[in-house]
Amino acid sequence: MSNAWPAGEDGTLVIGDLHLDPKGGADVREFSAFCTGLEAPRLVILGDLFDAWFGRSTQGLPGAKEVTSALAQLTQRGVAVDVIPGNRDFLLDDEFSRISGAHLFPSGWRQEFHGQRTLILHGDTLCTLDHSYQRLRRFLHSGFVRGLSRCLPRWVLLRLAGRLRAASRRAVARKSVPSKTMQDQAALEAAAGDSGGEPAQVLVVGHAHEFSDRNLGAPPLRWLVLDGWGGERDTLRLGTASGPTSLSHRDLMTSPNL
Repeated sequence: MSNAWPAGEDGTLVIGDLHLDPKGGADVREFSAFCTGLEAPRLVILGDLFDAWFGRSTQGLPGAKEVTSALAQLTQRGVAVDVIPGNRDFLLDDEFSRISGAHLFPSGWRQEFHGQRTLILHGDTLCTLDHSYQRLRRFLHSGFVRGLSRCLPRWVLLRLAGRLRAASRRAVARKSVPSKTMQDQAALEAAAGDSGGEPAQVLVVGHAHEFSDRNLGAPPLRWLVLDGWGGERDTLRLGTASGPTSLSHRDLMTSPNL
């Protein structure tokens, strides 16, 4: 990321951790309806839009087609869509961008709203005490795995993805709470960045699926963690006079101008 902080658009919405099934289902239909009624200049998805994305062959599944179509219709209406790949859909690539019209931000997303420099990450990189996960993450993000995802048949990738999710659930259940928790120091370091530019004043993440809003350090960094999709505070509106405002995406579906 560059040192510059682009000016954000008031009313930008942030959601994440939808974990939509590429094969389809009720959550996919709800997301499609959410997009149809969405009134915002920009939608930022902070990771895990899909519960699994195992390469370009995923796009052929009915749920994936419905989601990318919903995003494409948003962008055709003039709504910008930005996606930060998460730990479940880190293989999203330029083909997904081409079909959906969304822009990918693998290293995080940053803009400035009313003088508040705002950084958005998925959040898994802040779990710095979970050493086994961080090692696995480096392997899964390697060029080798990306190349493999392009050449294996879809049925093989589906089976591998299912086994990986099951192994992940078992591993998470065995880990202590501190080892799988996002760390304060990691959040402060992410906000400070490594480019020598001005640090973020607001950090927004997901991954934990549990809302929190607190200040860290001095000068304070406001650190917001969004609920997973369907939670009471699964959506954030940026660019309001009072700063980031949390709400439910279902409130937006019933009252688009809320």
